[in-house]
Amino acid sequence: MLLAGVSLIAGCASAPPYDAAQLVAQRFRDMPPQDEVVATAEWYRPRMRVAGAPASRHEPAPAATFASALEVARSYDSLAVVVMIDGRIALEYYAPGIDAKTRFDTQSMHRGVLALAVLAALEDGKIRSLEQPLADFFPEWRAAGDARGRITLSDLLHGQSGLADPPYEFRADSPGMQLFIGGDLRALALAQRPVAAPGKVFRGNALDSQLLGLVLEQATRESYAKFLSRRLWRPLGADDAWVRLDREGGNTRTFCCLQADARDWAKVGELVRTRGAPQGRRVLRESSIERLLAPAPLNAGVGMNWFLQPTALVPRSVAGDRPLPTPTAFASRGVVYAGGRGGQRVYVLPNERAVVVRIGRIRNDFDDGKFLNPFIAALSAPR
Repeated sequence: MLLAGVSLIAGCASAPPYDAAQLVAQRFRDMPPQDEVVATAEWYRPRMRVAGAPASRHEPAPAATFASALEVARSYDSLAVVVMIDGRIALEYYAPGIDAKTRFDTQSMHRGVLALAVLAALEDGKIRSLEQPLADFFPEWRAAGDARGRITLSDLLHGQSGLADPPYEFRADSPGMQLFIGGDLRALALAQRPVAAPGKVFRGNALDSQLLGLVLEQATRESYAKFLSRRLWRPLGADDAWVRLDREGGNTRTFCCLQADARDWAKVGELVRTRGAPQGRRVLRESSIERLLAPAPLNAGVGMNWFLQPTALVPRSVAGDRPLPTPTAFASRGVVYAGGRGGQRVYVLPNERAVVVRIGRIRNDFDDGKFLNPFIAALSAPR
């Protein structure tokens, strides 16, 4: 069990000296343009491997006709589409230059995996309760009157911490850019001030997910990559994946940027579709998946980093003060999904016993219903 106030992240205290300004400047130079950021995933250093399982065979599912759905997918600049029915791949589409082994930077879709990892740590007793306050993990926030110490893990999972992401501009020294390329995530996260009391306002910040990652590494006494591999990734039969560190021996970026292939994202969806038991093997308790997908206290359209309704996922830095478009409703009941910027998606379709993955170029006009409904039609057609 965690000892309050004791940092247990391996290597963090003994990380080698580094030039922070030089590190950030190099990453800013290396960062690909927005149009290429999803498919160009290996530019960032350092990374840590999430060890996968030996390669598994992919048995084909019963045939279905997806021609119309693929036409829509291509219109949205999709790079990879995978459809899985009853745990078997029914469709794989890859754009030119992309294949089944391509690992993508799927933006904040990572947060859906992070929530599953937190629930696994709760099942294992590494976390006492989702109502644990952050003061148990961050002694810097224990001072009397510091509302940040009263934020709970549940608040972080439900986007209601009261914290705001640091302001973002496309500059190397922008505080918001430091979330993506900075060299000290802990210091950056703990420096942020609340804009509302915990549990009062829904915001769904990147910062909330980054704080969860810092908590998870302390609570499990393992690197995030090792815990994720042992507890979820290998049991799912997924191939190797990669996560980003802020510096050698430092902390993991958990609000975004898990680099994995489209097939393995489908396996994440299958874990949720089967209520924690893909291929009949229990990985998470059914009650954990029910908890994952229960509506958030302040927003019935989301669960714990999983979306329960079509939602326009456009960064505030892009949307500005403009109202977001209303996405088209799904043509099937009970659809849930993990989502990332620009249309990165893992859809779970319980009525169709299916999972649909879309990974592609950043499209801030992405409409969940317009994309998914042709797949629902194909899956519902007689075969």
